[in-house]
Amino acid sequence: MRCVCLTAFVFLFSTVSSFVTAELSPAAEKTLVTIEWVAIAEGEFIMGSTSEEAEAAYTAAKLRSSLLEKHTFDAEVPQHNVYLSAYQISRDEITNAQYRAFIEATGRPTPRGQQGEETWKDENFNADTQPVVGVTWFDAQAFAEWIGGSLPTEAQWERAARGTERRIYPWGNEPPKARLHANFARRYNHPTPVGQFPNGRSPDGIADLAGNVWEWCLDEYNPSFYQQNSKDVKRNPLNLRFRDVLRARVIRGGAWDVGSAFLRSGLRSKFYPLDSTHTIGFRVVRPIPKIKK
Repeated sequence: MRCVCLTAFVFLFSTVSSFVTAELSPAAEKTLVTIEWVAIAEGEFIMGSTSEEAEAAYTAAKLRSSLLEKHTFDAEVPQHNVYLSAYQISRDEITNAQYRAFIEATGRPTPRGQQGEETWKDENFNADTQPVVGVTWFDAQAFAEWIGGSLPTEAQWERAARGTERRIYPWGNEPPKARLHANFARRYNHPTPVGQFPNGRSPDGIADLAGNVWEWCLDEYNPSFYQQNSKDVKRNPLNLRFRDVLRARVIRGGAWDVGSAFLRSGLRSKFYPLDSTHTIGFRVVRPIPKIKK
């Protein structure tokens, strides 16, 4: 785990709730116009899974020799109603080209693998149109803030992936097929350029919500968070105590190196925010979710 200067991250935690409250730099403006946005209307959706759904998913995962444990599925329970304000989410995961513009403008370190290796020196991970990997949660949120956005909350991510129809996968309920719906199970053995699986897009046109790379969410991971939010309709839920920089953050969607059991849109996983790996990237949302002090 790399050493981090905490003062460098103070600017990440704005409590502003409207988009673009400060003038962006020319480099950020130039990068912003390369991002295509998908609008998600305000309203309610059902988040999470029933106990029966979680049990069935766990049983199916065991049959595929998945390494997922029962507690991972229990963290999806119970299903509950959530209200989200309208927001926009990037159609694609942030690419190497977009992230390169960020580090050139800000001097932030280049992406690193889990052992500290330089990600962009490996031709499997350095193409301009591939999703950037080797970024910590702090790196990803810093990029998002730089262009006037944020990482998506866990609820925003799930709403984008499952819709109001509670789809099992972004494209629907049909199980994933390699080379048709998503990049998974090491069929390519590296991330593919963003948007390569049109049959795997959500009905809103959002690409790669399943497979390719895991995606950082804004929330800290709490396996019982849904249980705390199940009685009433929760408005714009966010679990983030930003002073706890070592608490695991949520990652969603599965990646190129995992099996189909990891691609379900309801599945919750976690990773530590100061760490980075070749399987985790991110996408962005706007306006900036309100972070309560």
